Amino acid sequence: MGVRKEGPAGTAGPSIVPQGPARLVLISVTIALLAQTVRFALPQFGHFAEDTGVSAAAPLVLLVSLAGFLAPVIRRLAGARGLLIVGVGGLLAVRLLAQAISPRLWLAFVGVAVGMVAVAALYEGARGLSGVGFATATVGGLAVDTALRMAFATWDPVWQPGVGPWLACLGVVGLGVAALARELSSGPVAPPGISWRDALGAAAVGPFLALQVLILSSPAFVASSGWQSLHGAHVAVIVGQGLALAFLASGLAVRAVPGGVCVLGGTVLGVGTGAIAGSFAVTGTAVVGVVIVGQVLSAWLLAVACRAPLRRAGAGGQVWRIDVGAAVGGFLVAVLLLTYQLAGVESVPVPNNLLPGLAGILLGALAAVAAARGGPLPARAPLRALTAGAAALVLLIGTLVFNATAPKATPAPVNAGELRVVTYNIHSALNGEGRLDPEGIVRAIEAQRADVVLLQEVARGSLVSGTTDIGVWLSRRLGMHLIWGPAADSQFGNAILTSRPVRSSGTDRLPTGDWSQVRGFVWARIGVGRTTVDVWSTHLEDGGGEGTVRNAAISVLLKAWAEAPRTIIAGDMNAGPGSPEISRLVDGTGLRSAWVDSEVTPTTPDGGKIDWIFGTDDLMFSEIDVRPSAASDHYPLAATVRIGQ
Repeated sequence: MGVRKEGPAGTAGPSIVPQGPARLVLISVTIALLAQTVRFALPQFGHFAEDTGVSAAAPLVLLVSLAGFLAPVIRRLAGARGLLIVGVGGLLAVRLLAQAISPRLWLAFVGVAVGMVAVAALYEGARGLSGVGFATATVGGLAVDTALRMAFATWDPVWQPGVGPWLACLGVVGLGVAALARELSSGPVAPPGISWRDALGAAAVGPFLALQVLILSSPAFVASSGWQSLHGAHVAVIVGQGLALAFLASGLAVRAVPGGVCVLGGTVLGVGTGAIAGSFAVTGTAVVGVVIVGQVLSAWLLAVACRAPLRRAGAGGQVWRIDVGAAVGGFLVAVLLLTYQLAGVESVPVPNNLLPGLAGILLGALAAVAAARGGPLPARAPLRALTAGAAALVLLIGTLVFNATAPKATPAPVNAGELRVVTYNIHSALNGEGRLDPEGIVRAIEAQRADVVLLQEVARGSLVSGTTDIGVWLSRRLGMHLIWGPAADSQFGNAILTSRPVRSSGTDRLPTGDWSQVRGFVWARIGVGRTTVDVWSTHLEDGGGEGTVRNAAISVLLKAWAEAPRTIIAGDMNAGPGSPEISRLVDGTGLRSAWVDSEVTPTTPDGGKIDWIFGTDDLMFSEIDVRPSAASDHYPLAATVRIGQ
């Protein structure tokens, strides 16, 4: 890739100039590992906040996210090579260690700290590339990472043992080590002088990566918000990434992009992503269009913003200013994603859809700041554009692997006159140690030989589950139909899994108090022999002082049910035996509990009796069972339901 020459070099210490394709591989691998590290760290941080409280956990996580500001110190003490070794080399070591011992809280903190330094090292390793080249390698790395995740049904290999996950890890880490070794062998040259305005462009990687992790490179997000199949969602993501690569490779970038155009592009990106994210977002096929256009816009804005920080020569201040700009970008990733995750589950007086909107606008603003500042530019190359776009289609191999490796589940024996029903709050498949373990959820469900599973706290692309599509993963693993019911947002809610035929279904949200988490319900009418049974899954507000909110939700739930016969309503009611809420559900409503009060068994490790199964009088309950399991912070509650004739 040819580059335009700049003015005289600055006078600071030596820098690394990458040689050949190794620099592209280095950028791609570093970006992929940054995304993976963020995804395995967020569930750990969420678990940490549950144990210690948000007020204690959030400041500590944000403090660690400031580690990128140590990059200038590392550069001064160890030079440019030392910065690359600490940042990129450290990130490679973290990924390898995480695969060996499984993600842990301390490793999440270390990974985030090293990752923040790696953002600065990224610009050091990319010195001399055009902004288009940098953005191309970045999008390519994310595309490969997405394809790799799809091969594992979006459950990141870092959480899994076995040969396949290890091969995936060693493949990525091996490429990274080879590219890093090549970069370290490059000869040193004088770094450029850089103004603070130019250095600020390095921060653009922050909002760009936040949008990619949360929305644009998340098949689970597109599947749950767009009401698409998971493989269809991955095709949409790949199409967007392919178009972005084609646009970048075409050389359509101009030497002096008007700042106003960048602001407009960022605003369009922010409005689009903000509209499809959050509690009350646009859903359906419009999501696919926003993601495809968003991929192109975000890649273009990143390319414009990063042109100036990547120059090999220029007049101005010391090169460590770029390190500071990159550290700001790394910190923005943490602030945007952590706040979004917090706003979805806590009482925060800020709609969480404002955050992706803010990320898009920030990306546009940073591009506008650097728009006319110059930097290396590629020549136009239409043939290269077609090649780059077509190459992205190869990454559909992830979807092919996903389809070819579907497990063969053994269905429970079908009894025409009865159902085995399980209600289970799965806590986003996070076990007691904060590790993502959907396989543990499967074992707990399979032990009950269930026909119908009524789930709460199901994540489908939520940050709390590392953007894994837990709903689809469980459906695929158990060989059951999935009926989805979004609640807090389209990525977090209730679900029904069943091996019986589904005749119809529906979902809605429940009233909530203030800015607390939005709750909801989902129902399905399933075929049982020659008749049907309606099954409902719901999750009411938690907290000892939220009885009024729960009772209001129960009123809405009962009205929606409308006293239909042969109905089972179950879930995490966050209310115990004898409470006003449980009385409201059974007194004069035509519903009764599957067990009498004297038989109620704790359904949580701390002795809570808050998970319930209710049914109409034309149903008979027996074989009620609660089996302790460490796969969630609740135990599955099961009952056999016989249908009256």
